[in-house]
Amino acid sequence: MADPTTTSEELDLTYYLDVVLRRRWIVAAATVIVFVSIAFVTFMTRPVYQASAMLVIEKERGGLVQNGSMVENSNADYYQTQYKLLQSRSLLEKVYADLKLGETEDFKDPRGLVKLQKSVTISPVLRSRLVNVRVDSHDAKLAAAVANRLSEAFVEQNLANQMFISKEVLLALQAKGGDANAADLPAVVNSPLIQSLKGEYAKLQSSYAELYARYTEKHPTVIRVKSSMVALESQIRSETARIVASMKTELSGQLKGNNVRVIDTALVPEFPIKPNKRQGLMLGLLGGLALGLALAFLVEMLDQSVRTQEDVEAKLAQPFLGSIPHAVIAANNVYAPLTAKEPSLTSEAFRNLRTMVDFAGVGGKAKALLVSSTLQGEGKSYIAANLAVAFAQMGESVLLIDGDLRRPNMHRSFSLSGEKGLSDFLVSGRKAEEAADLVHKSEVPGLSILPCGPRPPNPSELLNTPRLGALIAWARENFDRVIVDCTPMFPINDTLLWGRHIPSGVFVVRFGATRTPLIKTACQKLQSGGIKLLGVAVNAAKAGGLAYSAYGYYYQQYYHSYVNEEVRADVVR
Repeated sequence: MADPTTTSEELDLTYYLDVVLRRRWIVAAATVIVFVSIAFVTFMTRPVYQASAMLVIEKERGGLVQNGSMVENSNADYYQTQYKLLQSRSLLEKVYADLKLGETEDFKDPRGLVKLQKSVTISPVLRSRLVNVRVDSHDAKLAAAVANRLSEAFVEQNLANQMFISKEVLLALQAKGGDANAADLPAVVNSPLIQSLKGEYAKLQSSYAELYARYTEKHPTVIRVKSSMVALESQIRSETARIVASMKTELSGQLKGNNVRVIDTALVPEFPIKPNKRQGLMLGLLGGLALGLALAFLVEMLDQSVRTQEDVEAKLAQPFLGSIPHAVIAANNVYAPLTAKEPSLTSEAFRNLRTMVDFAGVGGKAKALLVSSTLQGEGKSYIAANLAVAFAQMGESVLLIDGDLRRPNMHRSFSLSGEKGLSDFLVSGRKAEEAADLVHKSEVPGLSILPCGPRPPNPSELLNTPRLGALIAWARENFDRVIVDCTPMFPINDTLLWGRHIPSGVFVVRFGATRTPLIKTACQKLQSGGIKLLGVAVNAAKAGGLAYSAYGYYYQQYYHSYVNEEVRADVVR
């Protein structure tokens, strides 16, 4: 597998696409599962409707007078206060009682009021004095009714609050209006004119005291000062009365106004706000696809099997000989693709493997080679049989030896008798030439088979005798190529005994099956036993990645274009 950290952007994209194609079933399964799950939840979820009423909340002009002082209501937090009042418990209790919500399914007890509070959303309109009152319910008509009643109740409450404050202050003013206590009102005390008049009065009062100590009450100066004081007192009372009257008029006007009103009443919604089926299905599809891709790359990271040439070279540090495609072939005719009249991807793969084996034999072709694998079931016998057929088709005389004395199957693959074979020679053979009587000619010209024969109880002991070396020497003299189908490396070591006489080997790995650490251990054991691995062949390769699929596509294109050219040439001739 190509390294995703490569500097080439094209290779990066190829790597990721290759992973997705090879793990497409994981991606598809995750996508389908998530999509179906969300679709089920979406269609089974009870729909929720939302109704919305719009209010306008104007800032009050000036302020209210409470106990003679102004109550400021135009601060920055004024609107935030109004929004909180819209969700106040007292207001919701009134709506809950008015609409008898305790009898409805959505807001019935227990905790019906809490459910109502959670269903109400206050949404101010940005840069305006408008606010939306939204109510959610499974009943569309009920949602509209609650939104409208809540808006109306808030308008009524706001007006009632203003009237209550104004009436209280107005009654206080009326009680003080004819009394000297009215002079204690902050509006009167803070009046610049009243303050100025009181200052002059204080000066006259001081002068009167000094004059009274020196003169009698009938002295002209005393009379003049006292008259001025009386005039100032009258002026102060008159100004005080004017201020009080002005305050009464302002409060009376406030009793008639309301700064909150309903702009749009809530309509019965036609469509639910949730579940949004289209959005839910889209999220299910995208979410499932995202999960599938994540799982695909996670599995890829955790996958320690071998699949491609890059895996062989990077993970195993071994030469790559080729990939054999996955195929279903009869057990008694495993080499059928090579002997068929029509060329196929499988036959071409074995011929390529034959070529690579010859190229891998540095310093001359590997006249004798063994075939092994890590575990049973990876296809070593299948590879060995077809490799032998491929060499025989090239005109070589080939001897294929069934060297697996524990689980032999070459006699079945070539429809031969297994009564006599290698084990008979290893038990009682005196001369290597005696092995010739045990060799069978196959239906493939140039290919001879030495089956295992009866399975011995002591395979390792038989393979450890000098007869094995003599047999291999005889075979090398009488055949152009000797191929031995050995046992797998685990859990036995018979292949190492063959390696004493055959220094070269082909290692078979099943596509996506065996873990890399175990394969590396097997290869190291072979090399430690003095066997040179010509390379690794990947068996049962499946389409799915870009590289292998492209190879099959280009082969088909190449072959069919050639056939078409031959047909056209025959027509011309």
